[in-house]
Amino acid sequence: MKLSVDWLNEFTPLSQIPFEKVLEKINTSICEIDDVEEFKLHLSSVITVKIKSLEKHPNAEKLSTTVATDGSKDYQIVTAATNVKVGDIVPLALPGTKLDGKEILDSELRGVRSQGMYCSEKELGLALESSGVLIFPNDTPLGISVRKFYLWEDTILTIDNKSITHRPDLWNHFGFARELASQLQLPLNEFPFQTDTKWESGNEGLVVEKTEHAHAYYVCSIKDVNIAPSNTKIKSRLEKCGIRSINNVVDVSNYLLLELGQPTHFFDRERLKSTTFSVSKSKEGDSFPLLDDTSPKLQKDLLLIQNGKDLVALAGVMGGKDSAVIDTTKNIVMESAVFKREDVRYTIRKTNIRTESAVRYEKGLDSYTCLPVIRRAVQLLKENGNPKIKVYEPQGFNHTESKSVTIQTNLSFLRHKLGKNISQNEVTEILNRLGFKVTNQGEELSVLVPKFRQNYDVTIPEDLVEEIGRTIGYASIQTQALSMAVETPIRNPLRELERRVKNFLALEVGFNEVYNYSFASQADSKLEAKEEHSSLKIANEMPDEHSLLRNSLFPGIIKQAKLNQDRFESVNLFELGRTYHKEGNGSELAEERRWMAILSLSKNKPNDLTAVELEFLQVRETISDLFQYLNLPKYKWEKTNRNYFHPNAGLVLSYDGIEIAELGILHTRFADDYDLKRRAILSKINMEKLVDVWEKQGRNSHFVPPSNFPQGQLDLSLLMNEKDTTESFVGLVQGMKIPELESVFVQTIFKGETVGEGKKSVTYRFRLMSYDKTFTQERFKELSDSLVDIAKKNGYSLR
Repeated sequence: MKLSVDWLNEFTPLSQIPFEKVLEKINTSICEIDDVEEFKLHLSSVITVKIKSLEKHPNAEKLSTTVATDGSKDYQIVTAATNVKVGDIVPLALPGTKLDGKEILDSELRGVRSQGMYCSEKELGLALESSGVLIFPNDTPLGISVRKFYLWEDTILTIDNKSITHRPDLWNHFGFARELASQLQLPLNEFPFQTDTKWESGNEGLVVEKTEHAHAYYVCSIKDVNIAPSNTKIKSRLEKCGIRSINNVVDVSNYLLLELGQPTHFFDRERLKSTTFSVSKSKEGDSFPLLDDTSPKLQKDLLLIQNGKDLVALAGVMGGKDSAVIDTTKNIVMESAVFKREDVRYTIRKTNIRTESAVRYEKGLDSYTCLPVIRRAVQLLKENGNPKIKVYEPQGFNHTESKSVTIQTNLSFLRHKLGKNISQNEVTEILNRLGFKVTNQGEELSVLVPKFRQNYDVTIPEDLVEEIGRTIGYASIQTQALSMAVETPIRNPLRELERRVKNFLALEVGFNEVYNYSFASQADSKLEAKEEHSSLKIANEMPDEHSLLRNSLFPGIIKQAKLNQDRFESVNLFELGRTYHKEGNGSELAEERRWMAILSLSKNKPNDLTAVELEFLQVRETISDLFQYLNLPKYKWEKTNRNYFHPNAGLVLSYDGIEIAELGILHTRFADDYDLKRRAILSKINMEKLVDVWEKQGRNSHFVPPSNFPQGQLDLSLLMNEKDTTESFVGLVQGMKIPELESVFVQTIFKGETVGEGKKSVTYRFRLMSYDKTFTQERFKELSDSLVDIAKKNGYSLR
């Protein structure tokens, strides 16, 4: 939003305050300023001059040599313009002026000196196209700048709209000046709302049907208007605020919008087919021409203005073209209304039409300005070329005329919320200054909110705290240490565990954490088939891909992997999040579960199964290391089948018989559904089960003093069927109770022609540790023979 400082000065004397202080107060107590700009500053050196003589250029057929005066000094100008003559008053750009990015120079044209350039309307920014030099009226004073002549000597403030979206009273010059006057303690001229207008008797037959679709709606008949250009003051102020001048009637409506923040509209009386006006809702497919030359097909329940049976406006958004004011208009009907902000917002959303009026209506205007703005409009119409108009009594209704908001509070509450010991007199003085009426009963306060702040803005005691705080300045409130007891915080074991797990995955093994929405599609909910029946549908339904609450973390993390599969060779992700399960509980609340999902994309070709299996083992080892990191060494891996894992590529991890985690390679049918080009190794950990085990056993000491003797190591390669689980032999070895055996794990798995079809070679690594003596060759051979012996006894062949 743009504000003219010159216009603001008309309502309150800002010129009495240093401009830097005004800007500081706006930024600290009212809103944010995006920009401060001197309007058309580059035209300060374009002055009005009168042509004294005009002759043909001696060396160029199409050029003329002129002498012009500003009343005290003469200038010799060479021009190609053909529409100027002696005695014309024209704009002259002096050397140093920059127009359209080019600097005007004192130079020679074909051997004749030229001390500047005459300007056209286009070059001054008055028109998109023009022919010839702009010629001013004969009574134009000489030697003044074009900025002064057109009332462009002004500073324009560009306000950040987001910072005043809750303050509809600030979306106009008078409202902003009123706020500044209260903050800077300056006098305020309230003339716009005190304009006195005498109505002609009668209403010229106009009738307004009462409806609940508007807070207030008025129309009045105005006769004998004369359509012409607006005066310089109104044209200048509209232009400075970014609005194009149209004519002296339409411009008044736009001027009122910028001055008072109350949208209005003028209809051509002769182009209306009825004298009855009503506010109604659209039917599906309704259509009529709008002012922007479009005729959109309207959806159901958009707010409309009807004249009889004809649709003449999108209420609060845009008027209709067929009833608009045109050059031949003589009689008009003025509309002043306040519509419900919810209805205007709905129209904006459904039509994608956003106008200056709609922007103000959607903030929530109060209806108290509806009638005063008509009086002000009449005054402006008379000042703007229509001194003899006849204005008849307004007709309409105001449902919220008696509305008032009173807030009950007390000094103790205000002081506590502010963090400052403010006096009762100071509170009363600040609120009175801001337009509130305060009644004191001891420390109890009854505060009547002014009408321009009562609609959605100031409604609760906390709003009064904000008003006082921003007025005294938040910087004046000293920072104080909290006065409270320092107590030992309550432990949250789940949070502690989550931090430890995330630290391990991110810092120890280099995985990247991702965050996904808690929403899912129907297809996503079917990945873990056993959970499909528990999908929880969102009541306020979004697009299909976000219509359910997720029952699995896998779809989200798979989609993240898909986005990164072509960008990085290594894609290792994890996500900590909740899933939601209704579990057939009827109207009861859904159950939440907490999971850690892990995904690692294979670096190898999907059909290189041997390499993929090795990567699978690496991820298994990572999860095993995580449990060691959490001081939970007694975990157990077992084979499992999950419909979303590849057959024979699924494991579950149990601890004391409790299933805590699962690990597998994503089934190819799901990989295809999500367009994964590489094999995905997936795992998830039930954080709620893990925290129970961690609390009970993770704090137990599993420390074993290090041995004084060196560690030993044995490798054993066995040939087994491709579908046999590798854990079977591990269980056999652990059952031998070998005292030196510290750990056993699968080192490699190999498949190929050399081992035969349907077979695989599995290499186990045994870590050995003795605490009483050094390993000898005899003991190594004894252990090796016992391992080979148990393998043969259970049908395994050595390789």
